[in-house]
Amino acid sequence: MRHLPALTVDELAFELGSRTRAFEALKWLYAQRPLPASLPDTVPGVSHRVWRPFLAGRRWQVPRVTERQESSDGTTKYALDFDGTSVETVRIPAKGRSTICVSSQAGCTRRCTFCATKELGFIRQLKAEEMVGQYLLARSEAPPDAPATNVVFMGMGEPFDNLDEVLRAVDCLTQSPAPQLRHVAVTVSTSGVLPGLKRFLAESKASLALSLNATTDEVRAQVMPQTKTWPIASLLGALREDAVRRRFRRDYFIEYVLFGGLNDTDADADRLVALLEGIPSRVNLIPYNPYPGTGLTTPSAERVNAFHARLVQRGLLTMVRWPRGREIAAACGQLVLSKDSSGFSPSTSPTVASASCG
Repeated sequence: MRHLPALTVDELAFELGSRTRAFEALKWLYAQRPLPASLPDTVPGVSHRVWRPFLAGRRWQVPRVTERQESSDGTTKYALDFDGTSVETVRIPAKGRSTICVSSQAGCTRRCTFCATKELGFIRQLKAEEMVGQYLLARSEAPPDAPATNVVFMGMGEPFDNLDEVLRAVDCLTQSPAPQLRHVAVTVSTSGVLPGLKRFLAESKASLALSLNATTDEVRAQVMPQTKTWPIASLLGALREDAVRRRFRRDYFIEYVLFGGLNDTDADADRLVALLEGIPSRVNLIPYNPYPGTGLTTPSAERVNAFHARLVQRGLLTMVRWPRGREIAAACGQLVLSKDSSGFSPSTSPTVASASCG
């Protein structure tokens, strides 16, 4: 049985016997601040004779907050518990909006060298209701002058290894009457899983972020071993093909974590420009947030700025994603859970997400 908040309008209309009732239930749901601990016996606009049988056997899948940390820049990191499984979610405020960074897995199925999430191993896939629940919780605490209008699937996990649930979550986040986020404002990140990438581009209108992180397969394989299975050319080829055939707006973000002396040279910048020819992309440069034991370093601010300038001079729309929330381990690459005798609990060691939460 599928639980709220991951029922589509069509499914809810079938269960409640009316599309009008489904709309009223969703409008009520997304108006709740704070979130209710359980679903009520009655909802305005829905007959109790319909609502109460609907509730039978269903659960209200919202997380329990086990820890909340806020940084000086307003970034808030949540440690959330779903039936004993812990994940982290981040709310990032900006002028006029907030972005919610959600996790698609507890742990991760990938083994990126720079990523501390691999130390957790893979715990389990998250369900769509748990992904939407992360958004609902963080949204309920967003300030009125910075509402939660954007979602990025850039937290723990590889979304394309849990694609069925991610696609359902995207559908629920973008459906009318609520929360009715714009498709272009929902971004799903991947470390480069080609089968999932192709399916996502064919089935979803959401935006895409590809963690590229190198300009040659040899260097990329050092930090992202799956490159041996899905090389750079195949990943970018899929984006290029989608850009030609799509009939709607989709943003393509190229996430490029800069490692000192590894992928930050002028030659890398020039190769990146050539690789992205024919792809209407935006490049996010992310100075590496160090994690002990990787042997990787963060380039100087001067090198980051020089790399950025070289891309801009050659016509690439490029932004440097300077760290936000670093002091609470909520910056890009710092979502973490550590295991102790009581289970999984928040820690301050850095863990790399698959892309920039900003």
